[in-house]
Formats: sequence, C-alpha cells, structure tokens
Amino acid sequence: MSDAIQDPRPAVGDDAPDFSVKGTNGDPISLKDFRGKKRVVLVFYPQDMTSGCSTQLSAIRATIDDFRAADTEPFGVNEGDAESHAQFISELDLPFDLLLDEGFAISTAYNTLKPEGNRIQRTVVVIGKNGKVIFRQQGAPPPGELLEAISMAGDE
Repeated sequence: MSDAIQDPRPAVGDDAPDFSVKGTNGDPISLKDFRGKKRVVLVFYPQDMTSGCSTQLSAIRATIDDFRAADTEPFGVNEGDAESHAQFISELDLPFDLLLDEGFAISTAYNTLKPEGNRIQRTVVVIGKNGKVIFRQQGAPPPGELLEAISMAGDE
C-alpha cells in the first residue's frame, strides 16, 4: 500500500476543521480564535528531533517575520508530548508553538495520517482568515511557496 493519503480533504476551498488543543506550555489554542484575525499554517510532521522535521521547521523559523507580516501564525503539529515539544523548540530556537495532537485528533480531522493510521504523513495546510483551506500539500513545501499562496488568497 502506498504512503500517500487517499483522501485529500479538507481540500483547498473547504472549511477547515476546528480544533481546540494545548500548546507546548499548556495554553489552550483554538482555530476559531484566529478566524477573522490571522491565517494559520499547520505543519504536520512525523516526529520531534529528526533531521527532516528539524529542517522543515527551521525553514519556517527563518521566515517567521515574513509569515507574521502576512498576518499568519505557524504551528507544528504531531503527537509528541509537551516535554518532547519543549525540547525541540529549545533545540531549534523555534519562535512558534508545537501543538499537542493527543490521539491524533487534529491529524485525523485534517486527514494527514498514513494509511496504517499510526503515523503522520508530512503535510502543510494553510487556513485563511475566513476559516477556509487556502493551501494543502504533502511533503515540505518551501516557505516561499506558502507565502505566495497566502499573498494570492482572497480570504478576508
């Protein structure tokens, strides 16, 4: 069986599934709190402390000022616990939060699990201020590609 996700929903143009989870420091983070205010980038990645994930999240870190200038807040998402996320944030000096995806709740809602269901397929989803998906791609698209999609979105 292929590692590819069979169903890309929510797809571009679809409503983004709401979620309410804890960030690394235990603070609640809800998608609905960003609606009408900021765009959200969800970077679904398989595991803390791995080279591919470090490279992907470091690229977001390097362009954080560009994301924030575009009224956009990135978040990393995986099933790691708060301790693992805190260590990863510290190691990479990440200026954004990593969401605690307990029981794969967010990953399931965004259909980013591999077919066997116990591992995240690297995927990036950008949600507009209007709550709709404006970008979705498997893998690790470069930040410039995300920023281009954001700049072209009519999501106010």
